[in-house]
Amino acid sequence: MRAFREVLLNFKKSGFMSLISIGTIAITIIILGNYFIVNKGINYFLLKVENKIEIVVFLKEGYDFDKIKNTIIELESLIEAENIKFISKDDAYQDFIKDKEILTILQSFEKNPLPDSIKIKLKRYTQKNIEKIINILKSKEGIEEIQYGGKEIENLINILNVIKIITAIIGIIFVISSLLVVSNIIKLTIYARRQDIYIFKMVGATNFFIKIPFVLEGIVHGFFGGAIGWAVLYVIINILLTEIKKETGLDFSKFYLFTPAFFSINFLIESLTAGILLGFSGSILSLGNIKEK
Repeated sequence: MRAFREVLLNFKKSGFMSLISIGTIAITIIILGNYFIVNKGINYFLLKVENKIEIVVFLKEGYDFDKIKNTIIELESLIEAENIKFISKDDAYQDFIKDKEILTILQSFEKNPLPDSIKIKLKRYTQKNIEKIINILKSKEGIEEIQYGGKEIENLINILNVIKIITAIIGIIFVISSLLVVSNIIKLTIYARRQDIYIFKMVGATNFFIKIPFVLEGIVHGFFGGAIGWAVLYVIINILLTEIKKETGLDFSKFYLFTPAFFSINFLIESLTAGILLGFSGSILSLGNIKEK
């Protein structure tokens, strides 16, 4: 109880500075929360993109089917390849004519202009995996063209990875800032109460007895900062989700990050935990030289 009374007393004596500490932690939680959401969203998007990626191999007219069949068997033996499918020109035609506009174009030809092809899906999209399969295909006969959209997708993935790095750097900067702010504010509290600390030492109080109120103060700052940071993020995300749905009709609230079970409970607990850790770490940093007080 004595420690909690000390925390309340410190709040009263340094109310404005305590609010700055809580506010800094709240901003850090908002930044870290944004990084977490952006990172998870990008990873989810990249997974979806990778699942859509296919290498399409167009075959020459009059190719040797046995040689192509051997090529398919060779590709199936590669650990990089997940699924390999031969598509005849007739199957491709039946698939394309489902689109009325494309049907009109195809009907302008005397015969089916589409080539036979092979579609290859990868287990994981990397430049190394792509190049390995492309090099194998280039050495084979009967292949007219290879398409995979690699450069465009690679550029997109690079841009998304840069965004992840930038948000991570900003998050690290704010974590360091929070630690320094909490630490310096508690140092000011220690300085303001240096006479009380001196009296406690004179009557034989242990360092633990003296330090514990300041550690609790950092934890309280972190708890309130985490709660405020989460609340601000919650409001912002819900406003954005509502506006996006209104403008585009897309309902991102079904995305697991924004479901009530995760965002309202798990994310709140994680925000509070992160805030408490920041407050605790900042207070520990400030207590290194309390023996001299």
